[in-house]
Amino acid sequence: MRIRTHVVPACGQTVKERREAPHPRRCLDMKLMSPKEFLGFTPGDDRKLADWPEITGYFRHLKQHGSRIRWFDMGETTEGRPFFYVCISSPDILERLDEYRTINARLADPRGLSQEEAYELIVRGKTIVMLSCSIHATEVGAAQMSMELAHELETSEDPRVMEILDSVILLLVPSLNPDGLDLVVNWYKKYLDTPYEGSIPPFLYHKYAGHDNNRDWFMLNLVENRLTVEKIHSVWHPQIVFDMHQMGDTGFRFFVPPYVDPYDPNVDFILQQQINMLGTHIVGELLSAGKTGVSCYNGFDAYAPSRAYQHYHGGVRILSEAASVKLATPVTRDARELRVTRDGWGPKQSTWNHPVPWPGGEWRLRDIVEYEKIAAMACLRHAATFRDLWLSNFYKLGVRACERKEPYAFILPKDQRDPVMLYELLKVLHMGQVEIHRAKADFEVEGAFFPEGSFVIKLAQPYGAYAKTLLEIQEYPDLRQYPGGPPKLPYDITGHTLPLLMGVRCTLAKKPFDVELERVEVPELPQAIIEIPGGPGDKAERGDGDKPVLRDRAGWYILSPAVNASSKVVNVMLEQSREVYRTAGPLVVRGLQVPAGSFLVWSDGAHAGEIEDLCSRSGVDACFVDSIESEIGGGISGTNESIEGTLEGSKYKLSRPRVGVYQAYRPVADEGWLRYVLEEYGFPYETIRNQRIKRGNLRDEFDTIIFPSMGARLIAQGVPPGIYPSEYVGGLGPEGKQAIASFVEAGGTCVFLDASCEWAIRELGLPVVNVIDGKRPPEFFAPGSILRTIVDTEHPLGFGLPRETAVMFARSPAWEADGEYVVARYPAVDPLMSGWLLGGGLLANKASLLEIPVGFGRVVLIGFHPHFRAQTRGTYKIVFNAIYLGSSRKA
Repeated sequence: MRIRTHVVPACGQTVKERREAPHPRRCLDMKLMSPKEFLGFTPGDDRKLADWPEITGYFRHLKQHGSRIRWFDMGETTEGRPFFYVCISSPDILERLDEYRTINARLADPRGLSQEEAYELIVRGKTIVMLSCSIHATEVGAAQMSMELAHELETSEDPRVMEILDSVILLLVPSLNPDGLDLVVNWYKKYLDTPYEGSIPPFLYHKYAGHDNNRDWFMLNLVENRLTVEKIHSVWHPQIVFDMHQMGDTGFRFFVPPYVDPYDPNVDFILQQQINMLGTHIVGELLSAGKTGVSCYNGFDAYAPSRAYQHYHGGVRILSEAASVKLATPVTRDARELRVTRDGWGPKQSTWNHPVPWPGGEWRLRDIVEYEKIAAMACLRHAATFRDLWLSNFYKLGVRACERKEPYAFILPKDQRDPVMLYELLKVLHMGQVEIHRAKADFEVEGAFFPEGSFVIKLAQPYGAYAKTLLEIQEYPDLRQYPGGPPKLPYDITGHTLPLLMGVRCTLAKKPFDVELERVEVPELPQAIIEIPGGPGDKAERGDGDKPVLRDRAGWYILSPAVNASSKVVNVMLEQSREVYRTAGPLVVRGLQVPAGSFLVWSDGAHAGEIEDLCSRSGVDACFVDSIESEIGGGISGTNESIEGTLEGSKYKLSRPRVGVYQAYRPVADEGWLRYVLEEYGFPYETIRNQRIKRGNLRDEFDTIIFPSMGARLIAQGVPPGIYPSEYVGGLGPEGKQAIASFVEAGGTCVFLDASCEWAIRELGLPVVNVIDGKRPPEFFAPGSILRTIVDTEHPLGFGLPRETAVMFARSPAWEADGEYVVARYPAVDPLMSGWLLGGGLLANKASLLEIPVGFGRVVLIGFHPHFRAQTRGTYKIVFNAIYLGSSRKA
């Protein structure tokens, strides 16, 4: 056999260069190779890792030479790499995949299906299993294992494998994060045989989300998750989703469900028991294979839908967690080094959920590969052996969902503060296969009026539980470690109510109501309306293909500060050096109330069409006036030159923002999500690190510098020596602190988000006290809850917000501060809106948002998560307002 060798592309190669590189190793005859023959090493070998081109190359080889595998392209990743899955089953089944997809889709939505018809489909159908690997790119084992698993299923004649192939359709995703996989593998190879071998890269291993990429399974912001739902979940409706991960190396060797309490109450009890059944079966097979340290029922709950899409779509999502190594470098652990879990389970003790402790010793990547392959095969064998049970329960779950009686529906009124946010919420539901209806007439529910065009989400539908968990208020149970003791720690956040997070009004209707409805096949962006106040019927509505109604007319376009998408229009205008202002207070223009913070965009007539096109593409309404006369003294006439000197002190002139986003040499998901949001809305920014800040003269290049949520120690000290090469070591230190102080004193705006506020208060000497600093549970506890805060909506930071705004509070600060600095504070009564909060009285009347003048500039402290996982869209505009404030001047 002749083999052509391949040099792995080095760190820093472009995606195009990597794509054009030759396949890793290719046999020149027609033999189907094992992973070892193809790669030159066995997956899991010490200090060896296959990158994405090598893994992709091997699966292309299997596709070309195998008979039990089919390849399906899903598209491209965030950074342009190929994204795919393979379907593995018997050749006969692979020839009839459309038939089996149709069967499963019919069972998923059983409306109109008789029991006899359902039974016939169950007899003919196959269990659909999706196996997803290494969404967290440093958890490399599953992606490496995927090649061995596929090869065994392709080549083995073992009767147990043949039963799997005849009863199961496996949808194998070798990596849910190919970009991160390459980043990690290239980093590992770069530092082999150095003191930094096996270190975790100091960058996010997904461009925007890092470790948060598996918390995106309902918003579907990330292209990889969106494609996976669109191309796999919505097409195949799998009964089982097996998601393979890794954890720290000082505890158990392997975890699978059962999960601990609480479950989201919207997860059907049949699914809960199927998870238990499948998880304990996998434990049994691992123990039977002689594996030790296998545990279940500890640490991981099933409450948050952000990690469990399939729980609301008729199937189970099980999680495995293998103890990690130093990427591919072995680790050695004495049994005495093993630590109890956060919920008190000890890896050194034999218990019902951990029968055979691991004795300690050397732990290798090969161990991870073997545990995970045994677990995957156990899952597939269970799916094959109990095919009838999996399909029968899948059908019953659909029936139960469609027979729901109460509650009846959620209503989303058409008239919203931000109509684009309503559209985005509907889009989230639609991507999750939720059916949406629209009212064809006005109607009332329990005395509340809803206009024609309001949207109705009936809950008696196949995926009604998905809609319900996203739209309802969460009441997280008060779980304690013992009666009266500290709380049991949730695995993730406890409040995820999307209408609150997105600033959309939503009403629950418990009982049926009478109104004619029409099905909404695809939510549509609101049609922008250009309104000309002054007379009845004096309104112009612009539809697709129409000419702009004001093409040759000079004047002012007024955009609402309540609509996030107004910033998309404004930022394009600023990029083109157009004149844009914000009103400093409320105005009344020709009987139209113009709220504080409204955007005023000047058009000389020649650019009217462009402005209206932008409004149309963004779904943003605008009001057009030739001139502005207000009740606040003076006016803005219809000539651009005369704007200066009018409305004195009542407007801000905006300039193109010059924004710096601080990035530490530790992966911080909040920083990545911030970049995602800024890019989505067209805010220009530059990533700045310690070295650039220490050079000083920041005011020459930046108006606003934003510190994402991260610990004060990380900002101040950074990474200690010995972990990374010197260029990644250290923090801002005294030199960086002085540079930031000088930047603010010279007129700059520094914005600190959530945890980073501690550094600002301490290092910049701000007159602020965090009243919950040092408070321990149960005295105070808020593990990711949605709280109410009261906002000064006429302050530049509060422009466009409702007076009562919902914020994401996750172990966040709250301050005692002089009233002159306070922009928002928590109410005197219980602030909890959704989730779990202990000791809420400590927050009464305490500040949540501050603007503190320093020299000629300002420091903005945001004591919550304003852009959390790109979910909290109702508070995006606080960050936007801070940016505009930093780059504006009072006219």
